[in-house]
Amino acid sequence: MGTLRTTNIQHADASAAGMILAADGTVSGLRATQNTQSGTTYSLASTDSGRTVTLSNAAAVTVNLPAQATVAWNVGETLSLLNLGVGTVTVVPAATVTINGTPLTLATSKGGSLVRTASNTWTFTPTGGGGPTNGSDAIATSQSKSGGAYGDLATPGPIVTIVTGTRALVTVTSFMTNSIASGYMDVGVSVSGATTRAAVGMLGTRNPGTTAFQFLGSGSIMFTGLTAGTNVFRMEYSAGTGTATFLNRFMTVIDMGS
Repeated sequence: MGTLRTTNIQHADASAAGMILAADGTVSGLRATQNTQSGTTYSLASTDSGRTVTLSNAAAVTVNLPAQATVAWNVGETLSLLNLGVGTVTVVPAATVTINGTPLTLATSKGGSLVRTASNTWTFTPTGGGGPTNGSDAIATSQSKSGGAYGDLATPGPIVTIVTGTRALVTVTSFMTNSIASGYMDVGVSVSGATTRAAVGMLGTRNPGTTAFQFLGSGSIMFTGLTAGTNVFRMEYSAGTGTATFLNRFMTVIDMGS
């Protein structure tokens, strides 16, 4: 059998595919399909085109996307990322670069692609989730609190930590009662992490003239204007008068994107 030679492969195409094109027209070598990174920072390069950059670290990881002046990105360039570590991966563009699509973060076992649509303009498309990110937490223990300021019980929470866009739907449920016949009690939710927000009351109510009353409250609220990234949602408690008791506490948080 004769030697198969290709005469219409351009050098630019061969390089992008990870092949070495010799002067005599023969092709050899294939670029590795993955670029394995285990540090906490990485700057994307033109050699990452056509392969997957895997990130793996227990701490947060920053992936930098350089400007066109730094890296000669090709038209339609696609860069694939996959987070194999525990720490959240955050894509950070150079000062002159715009990335459309949020959040620019990847949780554990999540992937995404950066697509160049114009000079210094990219679109980020997360993959590997198939739907919104969500989380839940529950505490059954009966615990009490006095005072009107929102705060923790002896066992803080429930607490839910997830990666969100700028919106999240939060639902809380709790049994509540107060030591005073007309005593007030409430459950609120605060946010920390990428966003800092004081507790917002969600289940405020009063005993209807008897301390024997036990109220089961459940409510939902859409948090908007969040900073995209890893946000921590925390149930907090208030007793306007008397001592309020809370039990069977439950919270669910669903990322609603941006």
